[in-house]
Amino acid sequence: MDEINARLVYLFTDLILPLIVGYLLYQRHLLSDAAVNRLIRINVIVFFTLLSLFSFWALPLTRDLLMLPAFFAFIILFPGFISWRFLGRRFHSPIDRGTHLVSALLSNIGTLGGICAYIIYGERGFAYAQIGGACQNLVLVLLAFPIAQYFYLLHKAHGRAPRLEGRSFLGLLVSWNQLSILGMAAGLLLNASGVTRPPVLAEAFSYIIHISAWFAMLPVGSLINFRRARHFVYLTLDMIALRFLVVPLATFAAARLLISDPIVQNALVIFASVPAAINATLTARLYRLNVDYTIAVFLVTTVLYLTVLFPVTFFLFR
Repeated sequence: MDEINARLVYLFTDLILPLIVGYLLYQRHLLSDAAVNRLIRINVIVFFTLLSLFSFWALPLTRDLLMLPAFFAFIILFPGFISWRFLGRRFHSPIDRGTHLVSALLSNIGTLGGICAYIIYGERGFAYAQIGGACQNLVLVLLAFPIAQYFYLLHKAHGRAPRLEGRSFLGLLVSWNQLSILGMAAGLLLNASGVTRPPVLAEAFSYIIHISAWFAMLPVGSLINFRRARHFVYLTLDMIALRFLVVPLATFAAARLLISDPIVQNALVIFASVPAAINATLTARLYRLNVDYTIAVFLVTTVLYLTVLFPVTFFLFR
């Protein structure tokens, strides 16, 4: 069994298993909300920073790499446009329209996309995902939060154009949660300076990635709530088509035209097809949108991705 096929085992050990364990621990009150928050912060601040540093230090610096931010902008903003212009219009309530738009904008590129890309393409795949994760963080703060606030105020104003409240976006942008961006920058600087990465760091990466996967997926499992989400499952069909068909096909066509490296091409398709992000639920909770709908979208798309779409993608792109 070659290395890539061996990594397929990680689909269960690093993604599905911690999801199940997190769900069971939380249901049995063995995992508290405070512990979940600590796991998330440790993963984002410590492990993601180290993994970003190590992977960008050895990343091939090519023309295709410079085009990735533009592709990630498309992958993130295109589904948002489709929701705003077409799919979200079927909802009469501003709360539901805003919730649909936020769910369309936010996908799990940095965490789940990074782990899945690593399974197929190793450190390069993970590094590419972190560029997308950085773009997603900007969209979360600069676009998703204001959109959520706008639609909530639109609901409060009974359809009249609301006036957005001023918020300290600088405080949201500059925080410990963005430390991995410094890891990316430091890795790129060392890479461009010709400093050779010590071989021991490659071995360290191979261990840390699995720890990071558990720290990422355990909290996700704890957030699963079938009782609250089941009433909205039938409303997720358009999001399934958007996430797993429309956006990946459009990205596939654009990547084949503009990107020469087949690994980058395929990695972009992987990132374009990742499920909805739990950040949509956090945004909905923060701005009093429809939390249950975001949970339903997250659950349905994540389960379909892990059980159907990613295994198919693995055998197509390996």
